[in-house]
Amino acid sequence: MLDQNMELKKKTNKNFILYNKFIGLITKKGKKSTSVKIVHNALFKVSVQINIPIQIIFIQIFIKLNSFVETKKVNIKQTSYIVPFGITFERRCYLIAKWLLSSLERNRQKISSSEKLSIEILNLLQNETLSKAYVTKKQTIKESSGNRSNIHYRW
Repeated sequence: MLDQNMELKKKTNKNFILYNKFIGLITKKGKKSTSVKIVHNALFKVSVQINIPIQIIFIQIFIKLNSFVETKKVNIKQTSYIVPFGITFERRCYLIAKWLLSSLERNRQKISSSEKLSIEILNLLQNETLSKAYVTKKQTIKESSGNRSNIHYRW
């Protein structure tokens, strides 16, 4: 486990923004070491259960939850419109991390955060319909395609 943790730290320092965004969002009150332990324990549990390396798990999470659009509310005069916007790579990573964390917050089971995260990742990788983060992504895509006629309000 220590070898995988060290290998994950080396490969994710600069190259993998999703890992850094996720750690940053989990960190509360400046306790980064606690959030790193939560993420590493969850990823290790998932990698043992499905027999896939941790780096590939992160890549699969990114592929499953990657979205190229998001919707924002734009106020013009006295009317508000929901407008789809294209997003950058860093914003995509942030949204993936945010969707995973919101799914953890919605889970009301009395188990540890690493257990909740490992369950969510397993649901995402094995059966997408059980994953709350994947459902959120699908809702965002459906909302953006439904409001694509409002694209001209972006400017």
